Amino acid sequence: MQSVLGVVLCGGKSSRMGRDKAMIRLDNGMTFIEHAINRLRPICNEVVLAGRLYPSTDVVTLPDPTSNQGPIFGLLQAIEYATNQTLVNQKHEACLVTPVDMPRLTTSDLRAILLGWQTYTGLTYAVSGPERKRQPLVGIYPLDLHAAISLHARTDPSLMRWIENQHATQIALDESHCRNINRPEDLT
Repeated sequence: MQSVLGVVLCGGKSSRMGRDKAMIRLDNGMTFIEHAINRLRPICNEVVLAGRLYPSTDVVTLPDPTSNQGPIFGLLQAIEYATNQTLVNQKHEACLVTPVDMPRLTTSDLRAILLGWQTYTGLTYAVSGPERKRQPLVGIYPLDLHAAISLHARTDPSLMRWIENQHATQIALDESHCRNINRPEDLT
């Protein structure tokens, strides 16, 4: 079986929310960050946080080298970490990323991304809605993409612009599951 590192991207400032989105509680009492970790655990060999330190969690945290530079740098940190880890004599082959601020995203959604990757290999990410909007923060990034992503990040910190020019498998997910919570009014 292929080994995948689960990555929760949680490095943003949450300035539009006015407080740390990762610590917002869902109706079930879990925080966004706990929910994001828990949706990855059933399908990933290991889960890490990429971004800020959250000492109350029991997973490895990969702090951004420079704060608030965008998710592309959290992804690069995760790929570097995955490249150097071995679990039960099995190296990770890819990173399955998910943002902390999509609380409606489910393990089943992420399992669909994982199955798409296992079937077609290569870059695999979610699209949503009738216009098939790209969701680059919900996807699987094989470790061999590190050099290409790193090269792009030197001049452009947009993961969206990088992904637009890549051959990839796209997996359609429910649009409501891919909705980011960015402002207090998004919580209602």
